[in-house]
Amino acid sequence: MTYTSFEFFIIYFGAAYVLYSILPKKAKWCVLLASSLFFYFIATGGHIEYILISSIIIWLVGIIIQKFNDTFADKKKLVAKEERKKLKNKYHNYKLITLTAGILINAALLLVLKYANFFTSTINTLFSASLPELSIIQPLGISFYTLQAISYITDVYRGRYEACKNPLKITLYLSFMLTIVEGPIARYDQLGTQLGEGKNFNFKNLIFGAQLVVWGLFKKVVIADRASDFVNNVFDEAKFNSGIIVVLAILIYTLQLYCDFSGIMDVVVGLGEMMGITLPENFKRPFFAKSINEFWQRWHITLGAFLRDYIFYPISLSKPFMKLSKNARNKFSPYYANLIPTAFALFFVWFANGMWHGAAWKYIVYGLYYYVLMMLGLFAEPLSAKVCKKLKIERKSKGFAFFQTVRTFIIVNFGMLIFRADSLKSVGNAVKAIFTNPNFQTLYVGSKNGLGLDILDYVILIFGTLLILIVSIAQEKGIHIRERISKLPFAVKFIIYMLAILSVVILGAYGEHYGAVDLLYANF
Repeated sequence: MTYTSFEFFIIYFGAAYVLYSILPKKAKWCVLLASSLFFYFIATGGHIEYILISSIIIWLVGIIIQKFNDTFADKKKLVAKEERKKLKNKYHNYKLITLTAGILINAALLLVLKYANFFTSTINTLFSASLPELSIIQPLGISFYTLQAISYITDVYRGRYEACKNPLKITLYLSFMLTIVEGPIARYDQLGTQLGEGKNFNFKNLIFGAQLVVWGLFKKVVIADRASDFVNNVFDEAKFNSGIIVVLAILIYTLQLYCDFSGIMDVVVGLGEMMGITLPENFKRPFFAKSINEFWQRWHITLGAFLRDYIFYPISLSKPFMKLSKNARNKFSPYYANLIPTAFALFFVWFANGMWHGAAWKYIVYGLYYYVLMMLGLFAEPLSAKVCKKLKIERKSKGFAFFQTVRTFIIVNFGMLIFRADSLKSVGNAVKAIFTNPNFQTLYVGSKNGLGLDILDYVILIFGTLLILIVSIAQEKGIHIRERISKLPFAVKFIIYMLAILSVVILGAYGEHYGAVDLLYANF
């Protein structure tokens, strides 16, 4: 099931949107629940049991934790002040045990359903064992809805909001058809409450949302799906025959992945906006980033925010790590004393980041690749500052900012090679080809290199990329393009809308010469 298919827009979203718009507020969430479960049921061939299990578990865990919160709030009024601390610790322990059980159950489901065969294969390789692999169907969106489930019960534990008493609304929060396939990974107070409220029809939301949908389809169908032919033809080779083709494939894959993922995010955010539902932002022009840290604050924002709030902070602010930081201050400068516990916490963040993306060692290496580079940058920061000062390099200048952006872009693209290559051995072959066999002749259009694109495809990719760049620069400067368009005369707006729609219809990479391209992040 794909968000770019005619069937989705007409059968699933179209029908749901009409009913959602005309039914009274109290019934709107029921429409969303029914359409989401129907969509999930069809998309998974009926395998809906696991998401229902997760929904029931986190609903129960949330209710139990809320009960402890309420009981403590009532009892603390009846005891003396000196007894309140003991009472607080008692109920804190109850809540912690309940939360831990909820997290472990959901994490166990994810580990078994997604990673069981990876663990089996690793054990067989390391210990020459012959453990059998399991025949398991990985539930659609499990990597996304599991994180939402964990964030929900953790936030109830932290007292950010009260637990939802209705299990069906919890099920809707996890299974919402616009977020279940590729996210964004939304917190309950960002999404769950909106889904339960019901929004009235708004013409501006309809128009603005539709604009975003068309823009997302342009990125996905015109750019990403067209780029996939070139990328697949290069990376599916057992050996890389041309270094320049490998470099070009890496750059085009980066373009493909960005347009595929951010394009679909634009589609689902736009569809949500048509309903009056605001989904969290997941991309913010990542290729303008000046550092790895900033890149991940702009790329897959909701995943980075989850890793920060539910892994980094709990680890770095835990008692053992706070004690480590305190002891480090006696031996190191304040900068490095604070950096040491941060380095430990970030290891778990980046390991989880890599592991989350897939059950393969290349994804773990992908996460640790960023971890190592980030640590090198942080530990070398004082030395870097001194060198720049001595060489009289102005670190706040536009020239230095441009250098940082280019450096980050190169780092990210090498990461994309790790991410896309079939194996770590393929990464080595690709690097070897880059430095030992440039072979520029394979770039000539019409040469028999089997890259799958003709001259028109290259032209569309180039001009499409330039258009995305121009729009990104405008957005980076704070220009609200949709607001600008809305203020234009009707005739001008109509022409822009028609050109946008026709560009997707006419230039989209589908039909006789193109194969169907799955959503890339749906596989993670």
